[in-house]
Formats: sequence, structure tokens, C-alpha cells
Amino acid sequence: MEKRIHTIADIKEAEAFLSTTDKKMADLIKTHGPCQISGLNQDLFTKLINSIVSQQLSVKAAETIFSRVLALLECTELNPAKLAATDPEQLRSCGLSQAKTRYSLGLAKAAATGELDLKTLVEQPDDVIIETLVSYPGIGVWTAEMFLIFAIGAPDVLSTADLGLKRGIMRYLELEDYPADEDFIQYAERWRPYRSIASWYLWRLAE
Repeated sequence: MEKRIHTIADIKEAEAFLSTTDKKMADLIKTHGPCQISGLNQDLFTKLINSIVSQQLSVKAAETIFSRVLALLECTELNPAKLAATDPEQLRSCGLSQAKTRYSLGLAKAAATGELDLKTLVEQPDDVIIETLVSYPGIGVWTAEMFLIFAIGAPDVLSTADLGLKRGIMRYLELEDYPADEDFIQYAERWRPYRSIASWYLWRLAE
């Protein structure tokens, strides 16, 4: 199984590495404090559906809609079978689009029947996890990457398609426009094997 960020010690190890390999990153770490990424004790299905809800929305809007879904189902962690049995119009009333409602119900059915076994899946290499998740409607590479980072604490994910991350690296490098993906990837090599942690700090810079 690949390394995961699960403890405070894991975070400190990553931050120490980044601080020694990149002075500018060291300054960011001092400014923003400890990284908040952790894959410990996460409800995987809940995090996956949350990733679907969050697509192309602001953090605040996504949090509002997702809290309505949890309130509708009277829970803090989603049960796949219960979500699969929910009337689509009830989910629409929470603010979910028709497409996101369809995707969420499809994933709920797959998880409820055991077709999608997240606990087994997350023990696989990152590329296998991404390949499996993107085979389901509604999950693209970005959503799979966010699941890797925030649900299971994968330490070395660089989501070059993320707009917030692009804003962050543009400000970090003091550029007037987003760098080309290949330039971003090349620069980020100095952060490997902790590119997820470095990304968290770039997101803070972009805010």
C-alpha cells in the first residue's frame, strides 16, 4: 500500500521536507501553519459524494448544498443504501443539479451493492484508484484526485487542472498568467513525494 498522510507526525515530516527543498514553500508553511490534510478516520463514501457535490462550485456553496443533503437524510455520514433509495426530486430540492443527482444515486447504488468497494479500492496504488473511479459517470480525474488528497491522505498528488491551484502557483512564482502544465509539473518535482501537501499551501495562497 502506498504511503498516506494519517498523523500529525506524517504532516510534520512532509513540512520539514518541503521546507528544506524550497525556501519559498518554507515561508508559506510558516505563514499558514500546519497542513490540514488527513486521511485518518474518513468516511470514504461520504467524502466521495461530497466531491461530486463540490464540482464547479465555490467552497461555501458546496458546503451549503451538502449540509442540506445530510439534513435530508438525517445523518452526518451517508449510508449508500439510504441515499440510493432517496427520491431524486428531494435531492434536487437540496440544490443538486439533475446531473449531480444522477451521479450521486448511481454511486450510491454501486456502493450499496458492493460493486464499488471503497475500503478495498483505497488499498490500491493511486493510479488504479483514479482509473477505477473515473469509470463511473460523474467522476473525472479532478474529482478522483480530490478524493485521493482529502479522503485518504495521498501525499503526492498534483492536480494541474484545478483552477485554485493554478492561481496559487501563478502567485507563488509571481507570474502574470497561469504557467503551462508541463512547466508546473517540472517545477513541482522539487516537492515530490509531498506534492499534495505543497498543493494545500498553494490553495491557501490563492484564497
